[in-house]
Amino acid sequence: MNRPLVVSTFGGLVLVMWLAAWSVVGSAERAPELLTGELWGTMSPDAKVAFVWGIGNLVEFERSQAGSAPVGGKSFIPYLVKGLAGKPINEVVRQVDAYYAAHPDQVKRPVVDALFQAVVLPTLKADKGGKIK
Repeated sequence: MNRPLVVSTFGGLVLVMWLAAWSVVGSAERAPELLTGELWGTMSPDAKVAFVWGIGNLVEFERSQAGSAPVGGKSFIPYLVKGLAGKPINEVVRQVDAYYAAHPDQVKRPVVDALFQAVVLPTLKADKGGKIK
């Protein structure tokens, strides 16, 4: 058997195997992976700040896009906008850390939920029942 034929055959076989594996991986429906308290507890302070900063950017983008138009449906973005307004990022990180320290049974829950419970809800409750304007 000559060398080019062996290399071509092997290359074709690898290509077929790669395509088969790619179609299997691509067809598997993935559940959304949310950052939970388990990983939050292992993250550096800078990584925590970056996560909260990302959430803040998303909230600000949504607020700027919505303008004065009401957000319909079950969106929690208006609540985040109101609950995070004027809060320093390091304070939000501290409150989320404190939430997980006080509720170690909640570490499997998403960090966004902890942020909502620790930062947003208390702000809304303190602000005349949390009505969104």
